[in-house]
Amino acid sequence: MISLEKIEENYRPEMALTILILRVYFKRIKSGEIENYILNSNINWKLFQEIIFTHQIHPVIYKVVSANEAGFPVAILEKIRKKSIKVATGNLRNLEELVRLNKLMKTGGVSNIPYKGVILSWYIFKDFLSRVTADIDFLIDKQSFPAAHKILIADGYKPKYYNQDFEQQILSSSHELMYRKAGPSGTYKIEIHWALTSKMMNISLPNDFILNSPLSLLLMGENVTVLNIEKHLLAILVHHGINDAWRSLRHCLDIAALLDKYSSTIDWEEFHLATRKYRINHTTETGFRIAHDLFGTEIPAIYNTLNVLNQNLLNNLLYFPALDKGKLNLENLKQQLFLRDSAGDRLKLLWCYLTSAFTPNVRDMEAFKVRKNRYFLYYFLKPCRILFKRRPLNRKRH
Repeated sequence: MISLEKIEENYRPEMALTILILRVYFKRIKSGEIENYILNSNINWKLFQEIIFTHQIHPVIYKVVSANEAGFPVAILEKIRKKSIKVATGNLRNLEELVRLNKLMKTGGVSNIPYKGVILSWYIFKDFLSRVTADIDFLIDKQSFPAAHKILIADGYKPKYYNQDFEQQILSSSHELMYRKAGPSGTYKIEIHWALTSKMMNISLPNDFILNSPLSLLLMGENVTVLNIEKHLLAILVHHGINDAWRSLRHCLDIAALLDKYSSTIDWEEFHLATRKYRINHTTETGFRIAHDLFGTEIPAIYNTLNVLNQNLLNNLLYFPALDKGKLNLENLKQQLFLRDSAGDRLKLLWCYLTSAFTPNVRDMEAFKVRKNRYFLYYFLKPCRILFKRRPLNRKRH
């Protein structure tokens, strides 16, 4: 593991305290070290809160600190407690809705598998309260989308954007569609995925492979089909490592916890064949190395290349404010390229970025309305949307 002294020196004591608390969660160090560190450090508590809220790890931080309160400011702990309770309440709402919609779609003939979100919370923590979730994700076959769409519309959900005239274009150029519905205690957000990631990311991990050999969980009295642990791990390696390029401590915590709990049950030879076949081997090795260096998680032998973690990647993870998630951000693109398996994969990614810049997608259709027989206009409108899209200025990182 990277020493806390080095983390403090390079990334401030607030980040070192965050990592220390997570190491206590994984039982790498004793809980009394939290009080010792606080007493011997000058902690900016406002910055500490910003870090754990931005990285969305405050429920786990609260779980540890509430059992080891010595030295922790009462007012700060109370703020973390309130936000963690809000997460728990939202997750229970999402769980209820997930089970209801899963049954509704199955009854309507749409096979669907919920993943990430509260399902991942169950895999990791054996509860539905300890992981921040914003929406409910369902993975379906592309051919099932029209039926799933009709079911959600009939149930009162509204898509963020949808145009029946361009349904085939949406399905071929995008990989997900968001739906919203107002409920008595807030808005539900659903994402229907017909692929794990967008074509721009140039990852061809097919649904047939991911959806093979699922498991069944009994949730709120209903049998819900979910991905098995190997396929779920592959799915989040794509999401956390490819889509988001290991920029979030929550994502790194997910990987560390999954390895901690399930490493002995996974066939790593078969898993390694899959990560090599689908060109996500380097991002997998990197995610496992982060889990080891930050939280002391043992790396599966087949992935333990003894390569040192890339310093720029570590900086982008631990500096604060966090790295901008915009796909066109130069630092983000450099990280995306670094995480690819080969020079050929990097060239293919650049080509996909380039072609995506000229290929209309659902965001262009949302921004501009054209008639069914005028779809070709989007090829001219898309550059305008990208060119004139306003981005907030980056805050200084330290």
